[in-house]
Order: sequence, then structure tokens, then C-alpha cells
Amino acid sequence: MSDEWFVTMPKLGETVTEGELTTWLKNVGDPIAFDDPLFEVSTDKVDSEIPSPYDGVLAEILVPAGSTVPVGTQLARIVAGGVTAGASAEPSADRLPGTGHHVAAAGGPALGDGAAPQMGGSEGPSDEAPGVSAPAGEVHDITMPKLGETVTEGELTTWLKNVGDTVEMDDALFEVSTDKVDSEIPSPYDGVLLEILVQAGQTVPIGTPVARIGEAGASVAAPAAAPTASGAASAGPSSSTATTIVIGAKAEPGRMLSPLVRRLAAENNLDIGALAGTGEGGRIRREDVEKAIAGGGARTNGAAAAPAPAPASPEPTPATTAPRPSVPAGVSDPRDEVVTLSRMRIAVANGMVASLAASASVWTSVEVDFDNVEKVRVKHKDRFKKETGASLSYLPFVSRATIDALRAFPTVNSSIDIEAKTMTLHPYVNLGIAVDLDQQGLVVPVVKDADSLNMRGVARKITELAGAARGKKLGAEDMKGSTFTITNPGPFASYASSPIINQPNVAILCTDGVKRRPVAVGDAIAIHPTGIIGLVYDHRAFDGSTASLFLMHIRDSLEQRDWAAEVG
Repeated sequence: MSDEWFVTMPKLGETVTEGELTTWLKNVGDPIAFDDPLFEVSTDKVDSEIPSPYDGVLAEILVPAGSTVPVGTQLARIVAGGVTAGASAEPSADRLPGTGHHVAAAGGPALGDGAAPQMGGSEGPSDEAPGVSAPAGEVHDITMPKLGETVTEGELTTWLKNVGDTVEMDDALFEVSTDKVDSEIPSPYDGVLLEILVQAGQTVPIGTPVARIGEAGASVAAPAAAPTASGAASAGPSSSTATTIVIGAKAEPGRMLSPLVRRLAAENNLDIGALAGTGEGGRIRREDVEKAIAGGGARTNGAAAAPAPAPASPEPTPATTAPRPSVPAGVSDPRDEVVTLSRMRIAVANGMVASLAASASVWTSVEVDFDNVEKVRVKHKDRFKKETGASLSYLPFVSRATIDALRAFPTVNSSIDIEAKTMTLHPYVNLGIAVDLDQQGLVVPVVKDADSLNMRGVARKITELAGAARGKKLGAEDMKGSTFTITNPGPFASYASSPIINQPNVAILCTDGVKRRPVAVGDAIAIHPTGIIGLVYDHRAFDGSTASLFLMHIRDSLEQRDWAAEVG
């Protein structure tokens, strides 16, 4: 493998095609650790601080601050710590200005230099032009992407392609679940899926090679070394020796071993040549090594240390087999099924418990007569759907009324830090909307600057974000920065719900089911659509009077405003 890597303009959104590199946060010659902030990018969708995908030294900046370049353009060159910063694998005169690509040989295509890029949140889809196939015999490692600033690992939940399948750039390749988001990961290359290195259901660190893509029939070598302690992928052995070198363990020439398999084999002095692989094409999997370890499999000659005498009281040792769900106390009926919780369910559970522990939560509610809203819905819903693509449900009306109420009661649109003895009042509304993922979990995409949108804009944005969430297209940026959240169990015919606050918000609004009921209209009785709107708030931030007045503001807007004018 090369001792230099190229960092490319990342793809920060489904439809983003270019980005402006606004600021470099490191200088040429600076040492860089994996995940260090490297530069800032501005696109038409988001502004982001991009972390480095590698350890090393910043050897060269190829695109100056202030430049706007296409996604995938090479921006900088990072070299290993022992390589001279100014040195390049090829003469710099061979590069096309501002791209870092080499000039093609006569009659041949222009090919990007450097190692294949990491595939993740801080890397673009490729350092090649979009849609360009790998050169003859070239094989690319596909790595576990970084789907959030604090995400360190991901669970590969589903493979969407099989070994041998033809893959085009941007084809959905696999699905990943992290504690932040579930995402469908596209392929950064054209080619053939040559090998799957990480099986569905496995959880691996960011940067771990999960598959290889190349030309049909291309020879494949073992993946680069596993991520270092800091999470960066360190350079592995060259392709000519990667399949035969395993430190401390005897390897069989020609067998492909993942970093985890190599590490487990080395730590336990296993003779890889004596193992039978159960993976694709006879590949040795982690489970094969763990089975051999548990069964006292063959060790390398002279490498195994003398067994230590058994202690009088055996100490518990880390499990070497895949974890199995424990059976809850009291469950003994053989008809019961014990299943492993998904990463999303665990993340939701942890978040809910943490929120309850952090906030002094109180619930209050008001009843709303939706007759004024219903008349506008019935009259305009077909046209509204045709013009905006969004359904004219009760949620856009409630959202718009809530935004106005947040302006009137700024403490409800705040965050609080008791330790610092401060409250931060947000002069904008970033509206979080809770989205159910077919009963498999919950995410909260954010309508940024919702107070700058009319009701049509709010409805359209909610529909787009909800669709992206259910289609596993949300990015980490789509779920950051909420100042207030709405959850909407109303379509499930709920009556009055008490949700848990979405931290660091100080309140959450709940819109429950709307049902036709008898109401008093003057001295008469009429049948109107009515429903409960509830607010759970953090009593540390404000009191019951503010909560009640906030809800009354929303109720009065829904019952009295000229919504026909706003629907447009």
C-alpha cells in the first residue's frame, strides 16, 4: 500500500454535487490524527467541519480556501509520519491544476493516484471521476463509513448485493445501523463485488474494510490493517504479501484473512493453515477462529507459551464466542423467544432513560376544537397535495402555530445548563419532528430555521425529511441542532400521550388523535373534530404558567386564525 492518501471533497447530501472549501484548519507540515478537524465545507445544503480520515502529516494542500469544486475532487495529500511532507509518489508537475490527478499516458485514461479513499462521512464517494471503473486489476476496499461526529462503530445490518454482482457507483450496497442513524450506503465505485469481508449482523469500528470492489476476475489481497487505536486505518502489508503474513500465527499462502481474524489468530498462536473456513469461497471467518480457540485448535510450532497452571478460583474470562441474549429472570417457558435488541432500540432506550434522569419532566395539556382547521383541510387538501407533494394533515397547522408560540415564549425554545447556571435562548426555531420507522425505532430529523418558512414550506420539509428517514437516506446533519420537538402519535388514534423530552430541548409537544365529539357552540351542541395537545416540559427551565400560556397560544391560533390565507 502507498504511504500517502488523498482527501476528497465529501458528498454531504443526496443531491449535493459540489462544495466550497471555506477554511483549512491545518497547515502543510502539521501532524494529523484520525478525526482531527481538517477543513470546513459549505454546500447548498449544509455547512460542515470535516475530520481527517487518516493519521499522518498534511503534506500538500491541492485546493485553496474559498474554492468551489465538485464532490470527489482531491483536496489534500496526507503522508505517513515517516514520509517527507514535500515528497509525492509522482512528480507534482504531472498533476492537473487543482485536482491532484495524474496526466494520462498516451492513449490511456487519467487515473487518480494514492490509495483508495476511505468511504465515510469525512470522505467523498471516490477520488476518481464519478462513474469511472477501476483500472484493470485494481481492487478497492470499501470501509465502514463514519456516519456521525461521535460515531466510532457501526453494525452492518444487511447486504444489498451479493458476491459476483455488478455494482455501479451510487448503487445501494449495504445498510448500516449506528447509535445515531440507520443508513443505506451507496457504492463509491463501478465494478464487481469481489468479496464480502464483514457479514451482516457484525459490528465493526469505523474504517474497517467490509468488502472489495474491482473488475471481474481481479485478484484480491487481504484488507489493510485494522483501524489503529485512534480509529484510523493504518497501512497494511503490500498486496503481494498481505495474504501470507500473520504476525505470530502461521498463515497459509493464498488465504484471505480479515484484520480481526489475523489478530485473533496471532493472539492465540493459531495455525491458520489447519482451519477450515466457512465463509464465502472458504474464507476464514471470526467464528471459525473462535471455534478453534474454544476447541484448543492447532498452534504454531514453538510459538505457544507453556500453559499457566489453573488458579484455585478460576477468574472469569472474556467471552470468545458471539454474545447471546441472556434470558430475563423468571423466563423459563420453552415457547418464549429471546432476541437480541437492535442498535437503534438500545440507542433509543439509553436516550430515553438519560432524558428522564436529566429533566424534571411535567405534563400539561389543552383540548383543541379543530373545526376551523378541518374546513380549510377539506377545501384545499387536494390542491395542496398536488402543488407541494405534502398531505394537508393536522401536523402542518400545529407546527406553524407552534413556531409562532415559540416566538412569543422564548424560554420554551431554549436549552438549560444547570451546572453552568445558564439558559441559552435560541432566536431561531429548529423544529425536530419525531418519525416512526415502522415500529423498529424512532429518529428526529430537524427542519432548520423553520420560523423562516410559511406553512407550505414547513409541510414540504417535514414530508421530505420523513421520507428520507423511512428510506434510510438521512445524514447525521439532518438530525442535529433541534431547539424544540413535536411528536405526532395522532394517526395511531392516541388520546393523550406524555412523551419524553428530546435533549437538549426543554420541552416536547405531542399531537394526539382527532375525533368528532359533541361540543358546546354558544347555547347549542354541535359535532366538531377535537383532540388533545400535550406539552411535556422541564420544570427547571420554566413553570406551569408559561407552559399553559404556551399551549393556549397554540390552541387559539388553531381555532381562530384565517388558515385559508396561509394555505395559499
